[in-house]
Amino acid sequence: MIDPVCAFGLASAIVTLLDTGAKVVITLQELSEAGDIPEVFRDIQTRLPLLRRYILYTQSRTDTLSPEAGEEVLAVVQRCNAQVRQLEELLQKVAVSDRESPFRRSIRAFISVSEEGRFQKIATALIDNVQVLSTFLNVAPVEKERPKVERWLSEPLPSYASVAGLFLVPFSRDEQFVGRQKLLEMIALSFKAQSRVAISGIGGIGKSQVAIEYCYRYKESRPEAHVFWVYGGNIARFYQGYKRIAQRLEIPGWDDPEKSILELVENWLSNTTGSYLLVIDNADNIEHWWPGKYKTGGSLDDPLKNLSKYIPDGSDNIQVLITTRDMRVATRLVRKGKPIAVEPMSSEEAKALFLSKLGREEAGSEQAEIQRLLEELDNLPLAVSQAAAFIEESKISIKKYTDTLQGEGAEEYLNEEVNDSRRDEESVNCVFRTWKISYEQIKRQQVRAAELLCLLAMLDRQSIPRSLLKVPEVTTSLNVLMSFNLVTARAGAESFQIHRLVQRFVQHSLQRDNETQKWQEMALACLANDYPTEIGVAEWPVCDAFAPHVHVLTGYNYQTKKARLDLAHLLCWAADFDIERGMYKQALRRASESLRIFRELAFERDQRLAAATWLCGRLRYYQAQCSSDLDVAAGLLQEALRISTYPSLNYAESAFELAHLNYDRGNKMACLEMGKASFECWKELEGPDSVRTLDNMHDYALELAMLGDEERGIAIWEEILDRCPASDASKETKTVYTYRSMASIAEFKGEAAMAEIFYSDLITLGEAMYHSEHVHLFDYRLSHAEQIMRQGKLKEAAQLSKAILASCKNNFEWQITSCSLQTVAECCRLKACYGFEEGFRLSALELHEKKLGRHHRDTINAQEALAECYLNNAKFPEAKELYQAVISWREVALGRTHAETLRAIECLGVCHAHHGHNAEAEAAFIEVIGRQSDPHGRLLDNLYSSLWNQGKWKTLESWSKQASTPSAHYSLNTALDQQGKRAEALEVRARHLTIGAPNGVPAARPVLKCPPVRDDRRFARMIHPRTWSA
Repeated sequence: MIDPVCAFGLASAIVTLLDTGAKVVITLQELSEAGDIPEVFRDIQTRLPLLRRYILYTQSRTDTLSPEAGEEVLAVVQRCNAQVRQLEELLQKVAVSDRESPFRRSIRAFISVSEEGRFQKIATALIDNVQVLSTFLNVAPVEKERPKVERWLSEPLPSYASVAGLFLVPFSRDEQFVGRQKLLEMIALSFKAQSRVAISGIGGIGKSQVAIEYCYRYKESRPEAHVFWVYGGNIARFYQGYKRIAQRLEIPGWDDPEKSILELVENWLSNTTGSYLLVIDNADNIEHWWPGKYKTGGSLDDPLKNLSKYIPDGSDNIQVLITTRDMRVATRLVRKGKPIAVEPMSSEEAKALFLSKLGREEAGSEQAEIQRLLEELDNLPLAVSQAAAFIEESKISIKKYTDTLQGEGAEEYLNEEVNDSRRDEESVNCVFRTWKISYEQIKRQQVRAAELLCLLAMLDRQSIPRSLLKVPEVTTSLNVLMSFNLVTARAGAESFQIHRLVQRFVQHSLQRDNETQKWQEMALACLANDYPTEIGVAEWPVCDAFAPHVHVLTGYNYQTKKARLDLAHLLCWAADFDIERGMYKQALRRASESLRIFRELAFERDQRLAAATWLCGRLRYYQAQCSSDLDVAAGLLQEALRISTYPSLNYAESAFELAHLNYDRGNKMACLEMGKASFECWKELEGPDSVRTLDNMHDYALELAMLGDEERGIAIWEEILDRCPASDASKETKTVYTYRSMASIAEFKGEAAMAEIFYSDLITLGEAMYHSEHVHLFDYRLSHAEQIMRQGKLKEAAQLSKAILASCKNNFEWQITSCSLQTVAECCRLKACYGFEEGFRLSALELHEKKLGRHHRDTINAQEALAECYLNNAKFPEAKELYQAVISWREVALGRTHAETLRAIECLGVCHAHHGHNAEAEAAFIEVIGRQSDPHGRLLDNLYSSLWNQGKWKTLESWSKQASTPSAHYSLNTALDQQGKRAEALEVRARHLTIGAPNGVPAARPVLKCPPVRDDRRFARMIHPRTWSA
């Protein structure tokens, strides 16, 4: 039971809060009725009634609270009281009286803008307190019962962010929305018969505004449902919208660069049992939706992918609302039923809209002028709203505005800009005339605002980050542009958008004045200067927000040297981000163009040139499919190393990539030299204990161990263990480094049981640090399964690998799938279950061919593994065909004497021998021996066996004399015997007599043996190991 003193204090605090809150709501309502108010004011208007509801609910449960709970709730209510009192004080500063002069009104308006930051902090604090109360009282606004209370006068609806379903509409509700009731009813009625509805009409007709209003009405009727908003005007923005949905829903794999966000979200939307509304706004470009039928446009790596595949289909619980200017898009996307044509407003609706935006009642003398103006504007909502804003801001008469609109000066406009056969040209001209007048007025009254509009017109028109607009008087300029409805603030006022036709109008105006290049270069400079040059996970949100603007700005043609260098700089680091997202083809195009510009304009030791060269080499290496590709990549990376300053990021990263390229080519010394150079560079650049130094030390240790120098590799891992406590890494990352090093030490010491324990610890730690399907966590699970396999627990290892395979198949990074397939296949091989192994090897090969191509080194390795499976399963023709393909590739790509080439030829010889083709086997073995200076005893035994099977005793005698092994002695003895050389045979027996051998024979007949099986799991971990770092 709550303490009486606490109960009294809580009751008093609640009464005070309710009283003060009511006053604040009334004041906000009066401000709202007096005119437009900042967005944060509207947000507070929404938050306060929700807070009041929780407070009343708290009051009804006071008697059930424990003493501790009562104290906690009292503290929350007291904090709310303090915040509401601050609101009351701030509102007194900005409240406007009818008796005040225009000057005083302007002063108060300025104060309201300047205090917006404080209002935002209070709004955030109120949100936090609502969440605390909802959590503490174990109640949600929709899901739990609440006491029925009277709503305050004109009380707004609860914040949609606080209810069960997500509300991802980036626009505030238009409190002055008028008309369109019939259109909204048609949309609702259409959804009863179909899950997709499209509304189509000319630009400026109000499609998006209708869609926004429908979202809010839908949310009112179904608060538990999700509401999503995706921009469909270009591929980059469509992708960004789906990525936000995936992120907010926490769909597994949303943050994986190799995973298709579009497929993830479409799959979730099509299969969920919950209700939702998805709006796809401005789906205007038909090339993005069916590129196979129309000219391809967009920026995805694979242009044949069309966005129409990613619109969900589902049951009656989903609604997909599409807005578009193109009736063809609407008809095809809806599939069944007809799209809804959005017509201009009726005269009554347009008049109501005009007066609501004007903020005053109609005067009797203005009736005819309003009608004339609306007819001139063709009742287009956007044109009507802008006209009202201009008249109100400029304090000119409606007649003067209409006269100017109809004057000769307004005729000079972009008559053909919007080419839509379903609307006549006159209606389009009206929109452009309105924008021309507004633009010219802004240029005369607020030059900075006009300049900002020019800058905005050069960028992608939606989601322009405020942080990108580093220009003078940006806040004032944005307010001016928003007052004319030329620019709209998105939720939170941290990004802005400009209407498509406004953007085109400004662009054509600049083109007419020969100023296009100037503003393109200025926009480019803003983005290039703000783009991150070291891209990690922390920089992803920034780069993701910049991505659409990069796409637009890199498409312009720049002339000046400075602009072209800015372009090269932007292309370089945008390509680096493309790599993080797994978009390698686009990354290579951008990096190559960046390098071309820098080579033309920069001096040789310019570090921007070094960065572009390194990046190009890195991408050439990642996508190499033959020896010549690797040569090009190596040349670029060596050039980058040569021109990079030391120590620097460029030098360290160039050495890093060269180390792994040389590992792939079998150049052991060069691999180790570059691996050491990379971590030594980081060591000098950031210190011996920095995160990147330790990360690169781990890579170098892995290179040493995998190339046979386990002792030195283990010594480096032990050094990492010593340095971890002093590292600048987080506590969790230090623990990862510790466990990872200890696991590696145990693994390369052959202590698989101990390595299994450490990888198990890494899995536990990873589950706490990452989501359940994070790439690092999958790597730890695979390593764990591998160590279990190495202990001979094949059934358990196979089960673990199959579980990994099931959880990542078709919805995760493909390398994880590949490694899982290889591990299961290896377990099958060790159990001699070659039929099952074959299935997994085939799947792995198909995956590599699909992702890397038929001629990539990893695809060839997968071919070789399948060939060995065929050989073990006595499918000799299939095995020989694959071995011959492997040999052909490796002789060209790796060289005739490369160890992997020779191994494949020897395996082909074994295959020939098992198939009874001993002459071909003999030729293969002799070919390998001829390319080596010191052939392995196993290879000689294979040759002896093939000669024995052919009865070539003289040749066998000759080859046997060249070695001094038990099998060579036995082969020599047999060859001499078969040729009747008894005395020499007896001499061999006497010289090489083996005690205990039957009949004094020195050894047994040599048998065919394949070279050791490749360690595919370890090899796979060397593919771009930065992917696997903690």
